[in-house]
Amino acid sequence: MMLNSNKKEQIKVLFVDDDKEFLKSATQCLKLKGSFDIEAAFSVDEALEKMKTNKPDAIICDIQMPFKDGLEFLKALRDSEYDVPFIVFTVTEDKETALKAFKLGANGFVGKSGDPEVVFSTLQRCIEKAVTS
Repeated sequence: MMLNSNKKEQIKVLFVDDDKEFLKSATQCLKLKGSFDIEAAFSVDEALEKMKTNKPDAIICDIQMPFKDGLEFLKALRDSEYDVPFIVFTVTEDKETALKAFKLGANGFVGKSGDPEVVFSTLQRCIEKAVTS
């Protein structure tokens, strides 16, 4: 799906993170950066439930969460051949984790730590690139 540059279509994003406060502020930061319609989920199970009725254009997901983690979520999606762009957004920035995520089919890997301006600009570009390519 190519986005027409004249008409800013909103990109539907499912944002999965168990940290409610972070998720709230991250959603606001992201909305300031681009044209996003963001739905929040605080767990993998909640995300899966929401995906039954609302198909996102992209998923942003933390890795470290209770019960099911982001990599298990990604693996489940790819095993079921659901190929929605999946961006890992996490504090764990080690290369091993990133490699594992890409092997499982992640479209992007963005670290949460650092200057919020840089972090959210990177995340925004990552989402737009994954959705339009």
